[in-house]
Amino acid sequence: MAAPIRRRLVVGAVVAALSALMVADAAWYDVPSIEGRQILIYGKPFYVRGVCYSPVPVNESMLFGPYGDYFTDEYAFLWRRDLPLIRAMGANAIRIYGWDDLADHTLFLDYVLSMGLRVLITFPLGSASTTPVRGDANRKKVVDRFAAQVHKYGEHPSILAWSFGNEINMREHGFLQEFDREFVCGWNVHDEKLGGCYNAKSPPNETNPCYDSSYCVYDKLFRWIEQAARAAHEQSLMPILSTFADTDLVLDKIGRAGHLAPSINMWAAQLYRGYSFGPWFEHAANASNTPTNFKPFLVTEYGVDAYHDVCGHDPLKTPCFNQLGDSSGSHEDEGTQALWNRNLTIELAWHSSAQPACDSTSREYAELLNLTGDDTYVNQSCVVGGGFVYSWVDEYWKGSHVAAECHPNFWEPAFTIDECEYKAHVTCPNWNASLHDLCGQPLFSSPDHYQNEEWFGITSPTKCADSMDSLRLRKQYWALREEWTGGDSAEQIEMPSCERITECPGGCSGRGTCETDHRICGPATMKPNSGAPCCMCHPGWAGEQCDELDARTKLSIGCGFSILLLISAVFLSYALRPGLSHRKSSLDVDHYGNGGIGIEQGLLLDHKLLAGGPGHRSHLVQ
Repeated sequence: MAAPIRRRLVVGAVVAALSALMVADAAWYDVPSIEGRQILIYGKPFYVRGVCYSPVPVNESMLFGPYGDYFTDEYAFLWRRDLPLIRAMGANAIRIYGWDDLADHTLFLDYVLSMGLRVLITFPLGSASTTPVRGDANRKKVVDRFAAQVHKYGEHPSILAWSFGNEINMREHGFLQEFDREFVCGWNVHDEKLGGCYNAKSPPNETNPCYDSSYCVYDKLFRWIEQAARAAHEQSLMPILSTFADTDLVLDKIGRAGHLAPSINMWAAQLYRGYSFGPWFEHAANASNTPTNFKPFLVTEYGVDAYHDVCGHDPLKTPCFNQLGDSSGSHEDEGTQALWNRNLTIELAWHSSAQPACDSTSREYAELLNLTGDDTYVNQSCVVGGGFVYSWVDEYWKGSHVAAECHPNFWEPAFTIDECEYKAHVTCPNWNASLHDLCGQPLFSSPDHYQNEEWFGITSPTKCADSMDSLRLRKQYWALREEWTGGDSAEQIEMPSCERITECPGGCSGRGTCETDHRICGPATMKPNSGAPCCMCHPGWAGEQCDELDARTKLSIGCGFSILLLISAVFLSYALRPGLSHRKSSLDVDHYGNGGIGIEQGLLLDHKLLAGGPGHRSHLVQ
């Protein structure tokens, strides 16, 4: 049987093909609104097919500058590389994390719009150690900063929504603990199995001390979120949300305390539940089935990583000594990642609130209501406004901060397995962001029961130059593209090599060298070839392709031409002096001997004139 025809597409052709699609979709110029559990753009349901986008290059880290904010002008080469591919994949939205509120992101937002995408912007809060929240004054500072950012970009047509923080309820971030200390809630931060109130398997009953203490800290958290959402809505019509980690029975907390944040427009959670989401959507529908809580859910992260790690096999074998490339049986597993993430994407769409049956005025809704007898099924199915698969590219920096670590690690002289957490890789934490390590944590819902933090990418990077990587598309790209667009999974895109990524179009006309350092090239503009890489022209040349003379050369040529004109003018002025004109006419010669003296005689006379002075001249003329 003949193999499927594999057509090769150049990435540049993909970009060009998208322009018509982008321009034709007028929906991109309307501010999203929320009605019930639906996201509406121009009054029509909008379902989010999203990709989490954190393009941290190899050998760089979110923990150091620019702190994940690769959305300023000087990093345009990253999103010009990526966003056309994300759009061609069938996505209609991206979610970003790094965001410096002192920087300008207008060019990035304009480019997102030009690609026909929407962006969910995460306003980073970090942790309570970097963002103090104890006291009204500290909380107001954060709220004011958030509102100022929302005001700054207003109703920019590329924005889908703003998220106030990321996984704001995780105890690792410390916000809940700060509220507990300030308001003396008596909340025990430890796990339930250790006598605490966190990560309970079932909601505490009213006789359990955790019932009131948990409500106390979440009461303060939701009130703070409400303060931020209300302040933002005073500045813009854009939807506001806050993302939660799928931990500490978050749906129970939304059900009990969600009414304290009526100004947020959507609920959002990160879900890592394995091959299926299970009954989560039904539980989400129940938790939000009140007038103030009745809003769409966004799944702001979901998916599995692309590495099969034997560390997750034997629960009694800890810590883990296997490393990348050894003979342990661990290996990259694109196929399983593609299969699982495609299934999750399909399941997510089953619960889409954008379905016709979710519109209470539609024929499909009436038929379903008649079939089931009540609206319970509809309410439990029409819950989700969409989701964001995690993530676009492998991030090598993430091994520096994972749940399972050894302190000190294997490379330090004082290493001992007694200082390793359960199922830690002995090389972790690994702060070397140039190495692809296996750092992570055990997670039973993962295919191999282990979550390798550096391997979630739809693409895999190879370092080419500072901040510049080439990408390899994993099988997941084609699986989701086929699901989202119906496109041929056998079709191939020819990804640019390092040589192509680091070359300057036109080769700098042979009058310069190609520079890849964005700090030297400077910020980009909307012109396609602006920013890095750029041409560093040889002396005397300028322009994007070094095909123009530079200002000094032009000035030199201009000055030289001016001097030449000046000399010519002086010479001409001398030649036209009256005395010289009279002399020339008196000694005019006719080499035929008619009416004058011969050439030889004229030269002799001229010589005698010079020797004899004016008296001789008058005598000879007679």
